[in-house]
Amino acid sequence: MPKHTTSQIRNVALVGHADAGKTTLADHLLAKGGAVARPGSVKEKTSLFDFDELEKDRGHSIDSACGRLSHQDQVINLVDCPGYPDFIGESVGGFNGADLVLVCVNAANGIQVNTKRGWALGLGGQRARAIVVTKCDLMEGKLTDVLAQIRAQFGDRCIPWRAPEEVGDFSEAWTEAVVEVDEDLMMRYLEGEAVTDEELANVARPALAKGTVVPVIFTSSEADTGLDSLLDFIVELGPSPEDAPRELVKEGGEDAEAIAADPAGPFTGIVWKVQVDKHVGKIGHVRVLRGTVKPGETFVNVRAGKKEKTGHLFRVEGKDQTEVDSGIPGDLIVLLKNDSLRVGDTLATQDSGKSVKLIAGPKPMYSLAVFPTKRGEEAKIAEGLGKLAEESFTFSSYREMATHEHCISGMSQLHLDIVLRRLKERMNLDVETQKPKVPYKECVIGSAKGHFRHKKQTGGRGQFAEVYLEVAAGEPGSGLNYEWAIFGGSIPRNFEPAIEKGVKEKMVSGIIAGFPMEDITVKITDGKFHDVDSSEAAFKMAGGRAFAEAVKAARPTILEPIVKLEITIPGQYMGDVSGDLNTRRGRIQGMDQIGDDQVIKAEMPLAEAAEYSRALTSITSGEGSFTMDPSHYESVPGPVQQTLVSAFKPAADDD
Repeated sequence: MPKHTTSQIRNVALVGHADAGKTTLADHLLAKGGAVARPGSVKEKTSLFDFDELEKDRGHSIDSACGRLSHQDQVINLVDCPGYPDFIGESVGGFNGADLVLVCVNAANGIQVNTKRGWALGLGGQRARAIVVTKCDLMEGKLTDVLAQIRAQFGDRCIPWRAPEEVGDFSEAWTEAVVEVDEDLMMRYLEGEAVTDEELANVARPALAKGTVVPVIFTSSEADTGLDSLLDFIVELGPSPEDAPRELVKEGGEDAEAIAADPAGPFTGIVWKVQVDKHVGKIGHVRVLRGTVKPGETFVNVRAGKKEKTGHLFRVEGKDQTEVDSGIPGDLIVLLKNDSLRVGDTLATQDSGKSVKLIAGPKPMYSLAVFPTKRGEEAKIAEGLGKLAEESFTFSSYREMATHEHCISGMSQLHLDIVLRRLKERMNLDVETQKPKVPYKECVIGSAKGHFRHKKQTGGRGQFAEVYLEVAAGEPGSGLNYEWAIFGGSIPRNFEPAIEKGVKEKMVSGIIAGFPMEDITVKITDGKFHDVDSSEAAFKMAGGRAFAEAVKAARPTILEPIVKLEITIPGQYMGDVSGDLNTRRGRIQGMDQIGDDQVIKAEMPLAEAAEYSRALTSITSGEGSFTMDPSHYESVPGPVQQTLVSAFKPAADDD
């Protein structure tokens, strides 16, 4: 392929629901552009894009993958994105690498869950969008119905481009939509003056970029129809990197600065995809936004604050790598063995304190606790999961300090199953999983006195300590408020740390149900000691036991974490979702309508939200989504507390 300039590059992401024919379309476009001799096949497991063994086994995409072709002397980089919502993080990465989003719709199946999500991500990220109707040979004679569904869902700005005759003539609608971006041209058109084809061509690309028109292109990969038109559209109307500048922003999105796609400027790039290969190591897919990058140059990873050096540069086509001597704005290149890279990172010649503004992915909402199957592998598993988290916008691995569990979070059970299978394949590490423990807490809502006398004689020196204390509810967030209120020397002051330690140990282990205590005031009021038999160990025991006695009398209660939910669903599921929330002790706080969707704002105990992802998917046939954020703690209902207390088996105190 000859050398190219930035204006000749088109970076295109293919998104849509599973079975929309995205991968098949991408394979056929490569063949149409002469990049391969014959198109690959998902069914025959020869696709250039679905090359991973997991993808071949399952017959669908799991990761995004790149292909490259030439058309009309332009370079087209195709990023094929997975269709299952479980792997939407890969689509987010593809969006961050691309300037044009092709939302693929299976003509037979119509608009589905991930069709809408792909559309919404492109809209929110201000990417130019077009709709590609695939498998049109299956719906011959019914394409007007398909178009009607598209326009009903996404609006009348969705207008056919070089459509089959059966769809009808939309030339007037096309003209009205594209002239909107040029006020003079629009006024001439409205006044009845003729607009030339050349004038329309000049405003079509900015109209696409601004979203005043969304072209609809009809194709069939198997019948080889519409593919030439699609390639023509990409190069003639699709934005080049010069037409789609990105922004640098400070944390929080402030002080935005446009990044001109200037090959002579200082290097800026974004890591839109990361892979970790057990043989090669870390593979960082970088979209060059500004400047020209060459082997052996130093750059800064802005997030990590770390300087690294480029080695050999490559471009990737499927699983194959081809070495290149440089990367200019718009190029999708690969860096090897730069260990600080993780998906979403900004790379630059100098750290300006700003990062490239990203299309943000959904937060991972489904969690599991993981445990090693072999003793001593905890550190290896944490490291391995951490490496896998560097690859994804929607997978996280973390230590839950409140429950002392290692947890992972993703989009679904399927998503986490794939992650753990890769942990096994790449690092030979096995784990067991279970639902994460809920980080309950204990507190008191009253006040009480406690007393314990520790006396033990086993021959020789004995053990003696006696402690009187009072407990009361503390202010929220205050932790332990410990007060020494002994006057007159009934307990020497040097035993105070031991008593406090006994109290704190009981707070950590819990009194009524084994959960840590918080927000409590403890006042040590009196006690006794023995010159010979008293010791720190004895006073630690007495302090802890006196504290436990007081807590049990001070109306102890268990607190549970409450989360805030924002649930987005099609309106027809409103009743079922509301009813399900009630069964989960959820409380609806408000509702909004956005287009055809209802947005429910609710609160729910974390214990009930653990399986909510599955429930919402079942109720809405996969069309619902939600976000979840921590809110506050509040007392559990009486029956729940009784269940938790009954299940607790306290450890015996040493006497």
